[in-house]
Amino acid sequence: MLESGEMPTDDEPQPTYAKRNEIVTWINTELRNLAASDSKKTKPATTRRLTNFEYQNTLRDLLGFELKLIDSLPKDPAKPYRFNNTVEFMQMGPEQIDRYLECARRAMASAIVDSGTPEIHKTLTQWKPHGLDKGLGSDELGVWGNRRNTPAWGTRLRSFPRTGEFRIRVKASAILPDGITELPFRLIMGYTINVNSSTQQVEPVGTISLKNSPDDPQVFEFRGRIENYPFAPATTRKGRPVSETMVITPQNLYDDGTLNDGQRQLSMPRAIVEWIEFEAPLTEDWPPQHHRQILFKSPLNESDPLIESDPETYVKNVLRRFMSRAYRRPATDAEVGRFARIHSLLASEMETPEAAMREALAMVLVSPQFLYHTAAEDGVTTRQYELASRLSYFLWGSMPDEQLMQLAGESKLDDPDVIEKQVRRLLSDPRSRDFVENFTSQWLSLSKLKTVPINRELFPRFLYYVPRGERAGTEEPYRPTIRDYMHAETVGFVAELIRRNASVLNIVDSDFAYLNQPLAAHYGVAGVQGHKLRPVAITPEQRLGGLLTHGSILIGNGTGSAPHPIYRAVWLREAILGDEVPAPPADVPALSDSAGESAEKALTIKDLLARHRKKVSCNECHVRLDPWGIPFERYNAIGKFQSQVPKEGTRVSGFNQSMHVNLAGYADYLKSLNTVKVDADARLPNGPEVDGLQELKAYLIQNRKDEIAENMIRRFLSYGLGRELNWRDRFAVEELLDQAKSNDYKLQDLIVAICQSPLFRGR
Repeated sequence: MLESGEMPTDDEPQPTYAKRNEIVTWINTELRNLAASDSKKTKPATTRRLTNFEYQNTLRDLLGFELKLIDSLPKDPAKPYRFNNTVEFMQMGPEQIDRYLECARRAMASAIVDSGTPEIHKTLTQWKPHGLDKGLGSDELGVWGNRRNTPAWGTRLRSFPRTGEFRIRVKASAILPDGITELPFRLIMGYTINVNSSTQQVEPVGTISLKNSPDDPQVFEFRGRIENYPFAPATTRKGRPVSETMVITPQNLYDDGTLNDGQRQLSMPRAIVEWIEFEAPLTEDWPPQHHRQILFKSPLNESDPLIESDPETYVKNVLRRFMSRAYRRPATDAEVGRFARIHSLLASEMETPEAAMREALAMVLVSPQFLYHTAAEDGVTTRQYELASRLSYFLWGSMPDEQLMQLAGESKLDDPDVIEKQVRRLLSDPRSRDFVENFTSQWLSLSKLKTVPINRELFPRFLYYVPRGERAGTEEPYRPTIRDYMHAETVGFVAELIRRNASVLNIVDSDFAYLNQPLAAHYGVAGVQGHKLRPVAITPEQRLGGLLTHGSILIGNGTGSAPHPIYRAVWLREAILGDEVPAPPADVPALSDSAGESAEKALTIKDLLARHRKKVSCNECHVRLDPWGIPFERYNAIGKFQSQVPKEGTRVSGFNQSMHVNLAGYADYLKSLNTVKVDADARLPNGPEVDGLQELKAYLIQNRKDEIAENMIRRFLSYGLGRELNWRDRFAVEELLDQAKSNDYKLQDLIVAICQSPLFRGR
């Protein structure tokens, strides 16, 4: 606060620059001396379990295929603008062990198959081609088919296995009106008892882009694991047994930003599906690779006489290889022997050798060595394996791969050049997307985006809603919405900054946005087509750039009806500047209450905040908080730039086709009501007057760049170390900040420097 000028406050006598600097230097010097003289230097506690996110990814890379198990585990705790992979949060409770054991058994049931060739389940559904100029219809999920009761209603599977990989082949094409080049086409799979009931459960299979016409139908292939999709259990209906049910349903995801509700069917692109074929499990390579990775040259499938002659050694070899990968460091003889004895006991009780090995390996997956992060212990492993895990869980959210493990075994991970090469390799791997998603979502508290109820009266064309049935009027749950795209926009934007090795200051302002067609239409950026998000060059007139104008941030920090300057100010100070904003005291009145009767005359939120600050108990915090939020006021509750609003008390009607004719007419209606200029100017604490977000962004980049960069360093360090930083860490942060300043604050280079630092390497 001394360095930033927040202390002393404006109404107190101010020290000279020399005196202020003298005090700051004295505090820093004494802290540094204390840290250097502390001979104990007790390392912070780091024993922590894997987060659910890390557990899911680790099992994926350990077994070689994806199983969705997170929903079977208790939810991890969460705290706004903080990471949950810390010692404080990642503790273990008795109820979790039961869940982990259940998940481990499910995982091993899928990983190790039974001997013999399994039954193959196939379903083929075909539709007769109809004239393309008649009978085109859609269902509640928004699929454009040939005509009613065609693919819009999906394909019911006659039978399906409980485990294994499936393949779905679809012969499809698209009717693309002039000017439209592609149609995003998705398959979902699950079950539906009633399409409008809460019993509907589906998961996406995959999305492709249809660019071929009906004159050139093509076959597309989707793959996945059947275990990851819900099915309706067997029931009895009207005295007759009803078998287990699973349905594959196509979806047309085309969205040009108008949220077509069926009134413009003939002018919108449509998908034409000729047939859908399902097959599972796939047996071209049997037993599958994930089975052979565990039971290599196994007498349980293709026997090897040398192995059969010594089954005890074979079991230990299987255990050693699996355990060393699961533990992320070489398993000791004692550990292998312990599980070999467990396997020996199980072998006499289980019906098959495969069942015994599944249960033994499930026990490995509930051991502390798997569920907790790798820690260096004398006689067990070295710091090198701990560092390999720290790197991979930082940048992948998963276990180290073979190359990292080999480097750790050769003690090469202390070489800065080796670390740099590995960091850039990890960041270029597709698995780094998991890191960016998890890091960004927690750092910016993006989960708030989905919790804000949007005012349908004020913003009737913002979201998809179920048109009829029991769930009519609720947000459509089984297709991506603009909010999903906004979340993906923010994650993709951060990933692009890292990929480009761009300056960290781009998080405040940038010359590109990360958009697809629906988002571009929402923000008013012309010329963007297609479902895929990608970098798009922008101009200053479009009033975008950086995170501060992202819909995910603006909606998540609003009320759903109006912008909220306090929420947005807290977000800016916490997430971008790295400040600690205390929660309001329990005895502080609400904003409207503190303004009293005069609130009725406060036409703008700025006026209301000014009246709120007249209360002494409110002023102390708000005088330092409000000015950071008021410049956001020209961005409305759904994240769009809006320079004018209706007069206070004006009633705004929702979209009505008979009244407004079309969306252009509705836009004209809103324009006629918006006659009051939005006031977005404020004097920043110990800073200048700024009017609107562009001026605020310019101020931040010019005057607060070090705080912005330091905040990012602290965020990455805390996430990578898996703990909150303490006072001793400030000196490592200062060194990293000096390094970043000399390198134009480049983001990927900053991550490399963090991983090379003695603090990260545990030196």
